[in-house]
Amino acid sequence: MNQEHDTDHRIQAILASGIKIPPMPETLLRLNTLLRDADAGPNELAALIRDDGALSGAVFRVVGSPVFGLRTKVDSLPRAISLLGMSNTGALLRTEALRAALNDPLHAKALEHLWNRSAQIAALCIVAVRKAHLRDISADVAFMLGMFHDCGLALLCKRYPAYAEALAASSNWPDIPALDANQQVSHAVMGQMVAKNWGLSDELVLAIRHHHELGGGFETIAADLNEKSLRLCAVLNFAIHLHEQQNTLDDQAWEAGWRDETARRLLMDTNTLADWASEVLSANDN
Repeated sequence: MNQEHDTDHRIQAILASGIKIPPMPETLLRLNTLLRDADAGPNELAALIRDDGALSGAVFRVVGSPVFGLRTKVDSLPRAISLLGMSNTGALLRTEALRAALNDPLHAKALEHLWNRSAQIAALCIVAVRKAHLRDISADVAFMLGMFHDCGLALLCKRYPAYAEALAASSNWPDIPALDANQQVSHAVMGQMVAKNWGLSDELVLAIRHHHELGGGFETIAADLNEKSLRLCAVLNFAIHLHEQQNTLDDQAWEAGWRDETARRLLMDTNTLADWASEVLSANDN
């Protein structure tokens, strides 16, 4: 069975199970239109989200954090958007809207674990992109990569209790590929469907779909992905490696092959990559 046919088969099985992909909210549809308007700026974007406490609050929260390299407190929404930049603000609003669309009070603990981990990895994706000087991957794309890469899990929690139980069980991150195998479903395909429906770029959609694949399987699909998607997979797995090291969690996937693959995709040797990791971890400890 080829890769495309396998993906189509999985998508049909997921939809047949009763899982519904949340539609893009009206606010995001208007956001996309606004971001395509060369004459629109922070004032117009502020007017769009001013009455939405969750979205405007997220802008103020992030502009005062180190996520995008800023640590500035402001009391004006247009000023906050100006400091973040339109693209970064757009990425933040997409991820905040995603969290709201996938909210489920029945699985609050599981989703809190998911989104907290995703936010930490998203920040590390930005660090990785800047460290590697990847000019074709902007900070907003890196942020959405980290936030969306496991978003399929939020949908699967609603349909398969094993996911919610595993995510809520402890601070340790469960073996997600093993959960997928046991439930005969794919969180990566779910994430692909959400990302595509929400208008993310083709490169991001493909990276979300294939971010776990490595070895023979990765080489099989690598021919179908462009170089940017492959680099996004590498950036994401480097960020995950940094996250696991920071939190002293299991890092077997990195040691099993993502270290070498990431070095290859970022055009460096593994010793340089290890030095980068040490520098990032040391800086975060200070």
